[in-house]
Amino acid sequence: KSTLAQAHVYGVSAMARADVREVSAAELGSHRTENDCWIAFHGSVFEVSSFLSEHPGGKQVLMEVAGADGTSAFQAIHPQSMLEKLPAGSKVGVINAVEEAKAQLAPLAGAKSSASASVGCFECLQALGSLLRRPREEVASALREVKVPTLDHIINVNDFELAAQERMQKTGYDYYASAACDEVTKRANCEAYSRLWLRPRVMVDVSSVDVSCVLLGCPSSLPLFISPSAMAGMAHPHAEVGLARAAGKAGIIQCIANMATRDLEEITGARLPGQQQWYQVYVNPDRAKTEAMLQRVLAAGLTALLVTVDTNVIGRRERDQRNKVQDKTNVALVQKTGPSMSGGVIGALGTFTDARLSWKDLAWLRSVTAGRMKLVLKGVQTGEDAVLAAQNGLDGIVISNHGGRQLDHARPTLEVLAEVTAALGGAGLAGRLEVFVDGGIRRGTDIYKALALGARAVGIGRPALYSLAFGQPGVEKCLQLLQDEFINCMQLMGKTSLAEISAADVAWKPLVAASF
Repeated sequence: KSTLAQAHVYGVSAMARADVREVSAAELGSHRTENDCWIAFHGSVFEVSSFLSEHPGGKQVLMEVAGADGTSAFQAIHPQSMLEKLPAGSKVGVINAVEEAKAQLAPLAGAKSSASASVGCFECLQALGSLLRRPREEVASALREVKVPTLDHIINVNDFELAAQERMQKTGYDYYASAACDEVTKRANCEAYSRLWLRPRVMVDVSSVDVSCVLLGCPSSLPLFISPSAMAGMAHPHAEVGLARAAGKAGIIQCIANMATRDLEEITGARLPGQQQWYQVYVNPDRAKTEAMLQRVLAAGLTALLVTVDTNVIGRRERDQRNKVQDKTNVALVQKTGPSMSGGVIGALGTFTDARLSWKDLAWLRSVTAGRMKLVLKGVQTGEDAVLAAQNGLDGIVISNHGGRQLDHARPTLEVLAEVTAALGGAGLAGRLEVFVDGGIRRGTDIYKALALGARAVGIGRPALYSLAFGQPGVEKCLQLLQDEFINCMQLMGKTSLAEISAADVAWKPLVAASF
């Protein structure tokens, strides 16, 4: 193809670059010392020598990609607008259009040449089909044997985690998968759902089932929303925009994370007509920063604010921390000079939560949002705090332990949900606020069980991120699988609407088996 045609294949306009200095790969590669450091980001070349010592993650992170293209590592953590914060005059030019197009063609050519060596699709499906009744560890091993799974191989939400482990870079996967200390609470979140039996009713006409609902005034096709999860760009370049579009197509709500890798306006700009989004915020020690962010949130038309309240300090996420030492490439934007007690991706983010946050700050939050957003506390873990939230006029709470990433040995959220429902009822506050829960949701039956114990809806975090390893189509399939499973559960339970679900539909398994 011609130079111009090659450039346009990848969205690079050679005509637009006619009056801009083009930098060849050879020239870029010749600037790779601390005193003379050039790095390419998103097609542009920047001179960053003066910024090395100011980089929050340490200069070593930048030096790993000195004289090269650092886009992959950069976009996994930062929105593109972050480049505007580099010192004035830092931009040197743009990558040569032809070389850039060839660089993007190379992986495709490599994949084509190696296609004959991979296992055929039919063979993969046969191999996967034989694994369905085998232990999870064996399934994970077998998936690796049939190469990286494709989206066609995914038949349930748990499959996405196994596939993401193969498709994602280790640092990114470990950041998503990591939890506090021994990860007891993370495992317990999922295991709790297996301790609750279902009590199906029969002889009911379930030919038509309605699972739609209204959450904080927003219509939703399903009692499910995408929980806020930081740095979705580590899974796929579609990042939070892919999550937004998938949520819109499914007719559910996406809660945008405070620490997203895409700009807020880019994410909200991906909304479909009528689509609603919420926003999650960490209250920054510098309250002015939080206020400035919330002004953007208000301007973007988001309808609910989820204030994270379980991060007064950050938990010890050891799986993530170990990558500080072991991984010095690509998404090792976590490398710091000198010793650090935090390390890992979370260590690179610096201080972003305020240990002073308390109930008295609710008045400040209401004044900043000017009554234009529903106010929700995310991270409630006791019945006592749920009662306080209701008494303080909150619109909702999210029962959450941060996916087990904060305090290890905190109770699984399903057990907390049962306590919260009882506490609100005992205080005469049932129905005063909307109760949501996240953590451990992997099946349609999990959604049903949570609703039976009093939740208005459930949130998914890791499943959305793992499915995003396939881009937007992966998230769409994840949401469709959960919807199909939930409707199937409703029918098998003899229910035709969400209003029919009640605590009578479930029974806890006894801790000790009964003797006969």
